[in-house]
Amino acid sequence: MLSYNIEEQEGIVLIELSGPITRRALEALIRDVDGYLRRRGTIRGLIIHTRSFPRWEDLGAFLTDMRFVLAHAKKIRRVASVTDSALLMAVHGILRHAFSPEIRHFPYGDLEAARKWIREES
Repeated sequence: MLSYNIEEQEGIVLIELSGPITRRALEALIRDVDGYLRRRGTIRGLIIHTRSFPRWEDLGAFLTDMRFVLAHAKKIRRVASVTDSALLMAVHGILRHAFSPEIRHFPYGDLEAARKWIREES
């Protein structure tokens, strides 16, 4: 399951993952993020908060997620991976070298530390 909140004043998108990611949930996220980007131009920070590595409901959800990553990577300044999942940390470690946002890992319980880091000027 994917839930999210776009914090307009802070420029932060918080994504909470707690089960399989559906294409429908991703499409709603993309629609709202694109609307925010039309108004603001960039996202200050994206926080991915999940206890374990998320799964996709099906191939369509996976492909929608990858399109989101590729289409939005240059419009996001920082990505905070807030998780204890070793697999997700490894994936974000690899992405750190391939994409423009600055990516940093925080333990699952350190959501506020991730917010603080995003608020810092880079």
